[in-house]
Amino acid sequence: MRYDRSPPQDDTHLDGVWEVKQRIRREEGYLCQTWEFFSSSYERNTGHVVLKGGDVAGNGEEGGEEVVGFAVVRGDGYILFLGVEPDRRGEGIGTSLVELAAEDHDKLTCHTRDSNEGAVEFYRNLGFEVERYVESYYQDGEAARYMVRDDRGSLKSRITDAIIGED
Repeated sequence: MRYDRSPPQDDTHLDGVWEVKQRIRREEGYLCQTWEFFSSSYERNTGHVVLKGGDVAGNGEEGGEEVVGFAVVRGDGYILFLGVEPDRRGEGIGTSLVELAAEDHDKLTCHTRDSNEGAVEFYRNLGFEVERYVESYYQDGEAARYMVRDDRGSLKSRITDAIIGED
């Protein structure tokens, strides 16, 4: 597997990310955004993408890669979308995507559906805490949990700050 980071205005992996998002929507009912909203959000923010395959012919040429997971993260560390192919879950792909996003941000935030216990547990295992509940957050009226992971006070953050000379 290979990781790629797509800065704003880079839609290199957008079609592959959309395909994964649509599979998740069809199979699980999550990630129900329209193409217009999703593609616009993807293009304005940073995409973290995990790919499999590539050089399938063994000739050194790129291509043939498929998206197996993605995270789209705003400049302030808010995770807009996170998705992993259902048959690839449990392999650490989602965890890797969150940790890659954390390399750019000391504080990560997101909303998750109140009914999506798997997502809530996933984020809790990565150090997120529920900061608040938001009634009727989603278009269908479902509530959300706003979750936060703030590493600014973490040992890693303090050591990094000491090394680079920040207070």
